[in-house]
Amino acid sequence: MRKWVSIFAGAATVIAAAGCDDSPLEVENTNQPDIDRAYSTPAGIESVIGTTFQLTFQALHGSNTSVKPQLMNMAFESYASVANNGMALRAALPRQSIQNTRGHTTQNENFREFRQLQLAARTSTNAIGALDSLVARSGSLGTTARNARARAFAFFGNATALGFVALVYDSAAIITPMAIPFPSDITPPLSSAADVMAAAIALLDSAEAIATAAPTGTDGFPIPTGWIRGNPLTKDQFIRVVKSYRARFRANVARTPAERSAVDWAKVIADVEGGITQNFEVDLEPSEGWNNAWIGQHHIYQGWHQMAPFIIGMADTSRAYDAWLALPINSRAPFLIRTPDKRFPSGETRAAQITNSPATPAGTPLYFRNRATGLDTPGEPWGTSYYDHYRFIPLYNASSRGRWPVITKVEMDMLAAEGHIRAGRFAQAAALIDKSRIPAGLPSLVAANITSATQPVPGGNACVPRVPAAPSYTATVCGNIFEALKWEKRMETTLTGYAVWYFDSRGWGDLPEFTGLEYPVPYQELDARGRNLPLGGYNLGGQGLPSAAAKGTYGF
Repeated sequence: MRKWVSIFAGAATVIAAAGCDDSPLEVENTNQPDIDRAYSTPAGIESVIGTTFQLTFQALHGSNTSVKPQLMNMAFESYASVANNGMALRAALPRQSIQNTRGHTTQNENFREFRQLQLAARTSTNAIGALDSLVARSGSLGTTARNARARAFAFFGNATALGFVALVYDSAAIITPMAIPFPSDITPPLSSAADVMAAAIALLDSAEAIATAAPTGTDGFPIPTGWIRGNPLTKDQFIRVVKSYRARFRANVARTPAERSAVDWAKVIADVEGGITQNFEVDLEPSEGWNNAWIGQHHIYQGWHQMAPFIIGMADTSRAYDAWLALPINSRAPFLIRTPDKRFPSGETRAAQITNSPATPAGTPLYFRNRATGLDTPGEPWGTSYYDHYRFIPLYNASSRGRWPVITKVEMDMLAAEGHIRAGRFAQAAALIDKSRIPAGLPSLVAANITSATQPVPGGNACVPRVPAAPSYTATVCGNIFEALKWEKRMETTLTGYAVWYFDSRGWGDLPEFTGLEYPVPYQELDARGRNLPLGGYNLGGQGLPSAAAKGTYGF
């Protein structure tokens, strides 16, 4: 008999993550005998280890029935007028609470990442325990180099699963080889997001240490290309990826500006400088379980995606954005963005901008298009614009097959730049920001000799970004070096990674008032643990409830 089981109910494991995952992972609750069978051979152990990162990838990207579309709408990385997957619900202003009661409309979406990431952590923990048990019995996967490669990769898979669950949810279980013996049916307690992230970072430390000490020789590094599809990472490349994830996790776990300020930025900078040297990309192939459901779907249905003007309006140098901000929120209408930023189409009329938005942006610097008028899908007045993000439309045209950036080099550079700004090292930050700013057609910060956190960016009346100014937030001023950093990071990470805009905006204090800062542990998990809370759970975010954003940087 097959039934749903909590990740904590037994030591069940997942052997493969194949195909397009638009349904929950299902496991057979055969408990200990199943574990014995799964790990009965060296080949079986290595096979499980090879899926550990893929399980996390599919948890984050394999389905739109997930938290991911909600997070993008909450941070204006996308705007949807349709109710699918809670997108319109989470986009709504004023922000509503994140419901966690039995039968609420997004119960499946809110549970998916939690369930699958915790399951991925359990799978990798079991795999590490099985490998260690094999070696303790004088066994091996073949060579000591092969053992080390597998062990380092399993620690990495364990870390990414815990890291992402700590980014999204207020609590989760710490599932690591250090916390749980193998085999085991132990149900770990729920721990705070900060403690879960600390465990994830410790796992990344272990992955790095194991890889660094790994001997060279037969069957060692590089990793097999299928473990991270299209990435036969050498030892050095693997360590660089580990460091980049550690930099991302260390900075993004912050829920508030105070927590973001308290991040150990020296460690973030060190990891960035030792991290990836170019975009870390996965070769998408849905038939093999490497799927990005959002990339494959958001251009299909009208109403699923457009760019609300709140953030992209900061590119406008014609003052149309100022006029838009000055209107009552429900009286706003789309406006033409005229900007020197080459990531937007040029033109003084909408017709000209449409002409300058080719069917595919390949070979151009364009990331955004002014869509054909027949594709307009009005939503809320404040959420409707003429613009879509279409940098990845070639992937959509190829049925979601091709290279897609999981971590961009710009994301890493901007983390280092943020650390430098916080330490008053403006010249170092400016040099990093210029790496993407100058190719986009914007004037150099280095040449402008930025020497303070308040000095406006160059460009005069045509400066980018132009940000809403206190106290009324109905007109804009030239942003400072930190706003230039934010602008570059947002432009270069849109629809890359996993909810990059949301985690940054949360830590920077840029989310609209009352936006939820984290998700509660889903009621399904609480029920499985016998918590028996009223109505099944607790709500977060929204007016008058815990973990809600204050009115932030831009007065939204």
